[in-house]
Amino acid sequence: MNRDVFLNREECRRLFSGKEVFIFGAGVDAEQAEKDLSRYVDILAYIDNNRAGKGHFFCGKEIIGLKEALERREKRQPILVIVYRYAMEICDQLKEAGLFPGVDFFVWDDMHLFHYDENTIKYIDFLKKVWAPYKRERSERKVLLMFDNRHDLLSTIYAYCGNYFAEKYDAEICGYFRFGSGHANVSEVIRNIYRAFNVNTIIDPEPDERQEEEADRIFSDIWKNLSTWEDWKNITVYGISFGTTIVRNLLRMYIPDFDPKSEKMSSVLKKAIRTIVFWYHYIFENDIKIVLLADGVSWDGYIRDIAVTKGIPTYALEYKMAKMTLDFCDRPSYPYFKEMWKQLTPREQSEGLKWAKEHIKKRLQGGTEEVFYTNKNNFTFAEKKKSRRILEDNDKIKVMICPHIFEEDCYWCGEQIFDNNYFSWLCHLGELSNRTPDYDWYLKMHPFAQRRDMIILDRLLERYPRIKKIPSDVSPLQLKEEGVAYALTVYGTIGHEYPEIGIQVIHAGINPHSSFDFTWNPKTKEEYDDLIFRLGELEKKSDEEGLYQFYCLNYLYYDWEYIPYRTLFFENPLLAMDRLELQSHGRDLGTWKYGEYMKEWTEERHKKILSQMGDVFGKLDEWRPDLLYRRKEKVEE
Repeated sequence: MNRDVFLNREECRRLFSGKEVFIFGAGVDAEQAEKDLSRYVDILAYIDNNRAGKGHFFCGKEIIGLKEALERREKRQPILVIVYRYAMEICDQLKEAGLFPGVDFFVWDDMHLFHYDENTIKYIDFLKKVWAPYKRERSERKVLLMFDNRHDLLSTIYAYCGNYFAEKYDAEICGYFRFGSGHANVSEVIRNIYRAFNVNTIIDPEPDERQEEEADRIFSDIWKNLSTWEDWKNITVYGISFGTTIVRNLLRMYIPDFDPKSEKMSSVLKKAIRTIVFWYHYIFENDIKIVLLADGVSWDGYIRDIAVTKGIPTYALEYKMAKMTLDFCDRPSYPYFKEMWKQLTPREQSEGLKWAKEHIKKRLQGGTEEVFYTNKNNFTFAEKKKSRRILEDNDKIKVMICPHIFEEDCYWCGEQIFDNNYFSWLCHLGELSNRTPDYDWYLKMHPFAQRRDMIILDRLLERYPRIKKIPSDVSPLQLKEEGVAYALTVYGTIGHEYPEIGIQVIHAGINPHSSFDFTWNPKTKEEYDDLIFRLGELEKKSDEEGLYQFYCLNYLYYDWEYIPYRTLFFENPLLAMDRLELQSHGRDLGTWKYGEYMKEWTEERHKKILSQMGDVFGKLDEWRPDLLYRRKEKVEE
């Protein structure tokens, strides 16, 4: 397509100012662009292939399907595609519908994915010079490495790790397109960045005819025996348990249906099986020496579970470095925290408890020193009391549901009671609300909820009207004062916040607090329900010492960046930050990172990083969840 189809911010403003437009996309990219676009265009609706539906809204506008958008497009209003990862696929879809690029539709390309800017041109030339001496010819032996349509310095991390293993195994580097995107979506700009550090090919993940037939047979066998979310969790293909991985990807990418056997869920499962079949054959039929994933969860999990099953060393490299296992979760260390406490010296324990008491007190007064960076601006303990009462003024037991963010991986700590599935958990709570007329049920949206979270939870509340939504910015202190006695989460941080103000927390799976006794940790659905039905009879949990032990282990002593990737590859701390962390610093991903990185690069540092690669991956191989990796040897006075 012509360059004129791809528009940066200023070109969009010049072309569409004062006009009506449709936006194709209802995800992170569209949300970022909307902040600028809404100031000068009239957005009629958002188009999305997966999130359209009655009552679904995004940034205050309806989410509709393409067919409905074309019916509404009476004045031939332009469609602006804002989905970087699937942009070319959507353009093809629009062309098949009879629309013309550069006339009927355009692509928002403020990130310069489909046309070059000066920083990118210089960065590609820079990479060619740095990595040309390490270039290898095509080989039967392969290093499999993630490719994503994004401008980010992850490409530098992939370059070091990919070329290290290519030399070690005398192998070529091959890329896989993350999230199962079609080969046609590959940005030539980003492709040339990967070529520059010796990625020979980007694998086309299109199954052949034999694989399509095999996928259809496997799907039919599974679908006829599938009726509950528990059945989804237990899905097995080729003897590998893929159920949890499928659920993780489903909840991170789609809006789930209440009926796990609906037509929509059928199409989601078909796509998952198709992906599994392709990658199973590719991995087992090729000589793959190493697999380098992005975060190693959700969609990446299909490749992870197959590679690990075959015995191929597999690692995650996106804003963390970790060795992969089947059903990998980010925080498998939490069940061992109580034992880790015993590994601290008496002085460390004494100073740690003192530190924890001081810092929890600050946290409950609104301090955000230990609050995750994306939540700092929305942390609610410091909120002033609302002028009006939030909860019903009666003597009923008040239960508050604290849902998680669907845009994030739903398997952060490991096994959960309700089928490793947030949505199954929430639906179960909805059913419990109907069976407990003597309770008042409330839902407090996560302070960092995304647009898709709101769609899913609004549908839930419509189905279960006994659950009332309360403002996300109301202070937990006010809710306690108004009578909230219990809060429900799967593994949220409320588990070490709310007990300190007198709200009892009930978890629904392995969580950061599992090994302590200051929250409730039922092990089965039956045990969970028994707790809920007996809330009026429960004795309060009281393990303040355990809470302080957890807090100082989690925030003071335990080293969550076992491999210090932030300083290993970069000197400027901004260069190691992801999109959300950058936003908390008033920045965004973009080609500016290339310019900053080239300023700090030196031949000496380059050789030093390469010389450390063997030790880095050796440490990853040795890592164990039951060991305490200390971040600090002592508390600084």
